[in-house]
Amino acid sequence: MVVVLWREGWLKPLSDFEIGSDACKSCNNEFEEEIEFVTSCEFCEIGIMHINCADNHILDNNKPEITNKIGSQKDRHLHRY
Repeated sequence: MVVVLWREGWLKPLSDFEIGSDACKSCNNEFEEEIEFVTSCEFCEIGIMHINCADNHILDNNKPEITNKIGSQKDRHLHRY
């Protein structure tokens, strides 16, 4: 069985007052593109970061939380297509 995890990303810029960040909270690089996909960590309040940075952050820093979430949702299956 394969476990599929996904997270909603959104496009930056929404507006500066909505997200309150000009730089990724993981890699500390400024958001340079006019439009970038960003997200945040649902397990901590680190802030807004690039999608790829968030993947690394969550896998490196929140492994127990991911394992608990998988366990709590084990009976919820995706539809078969």
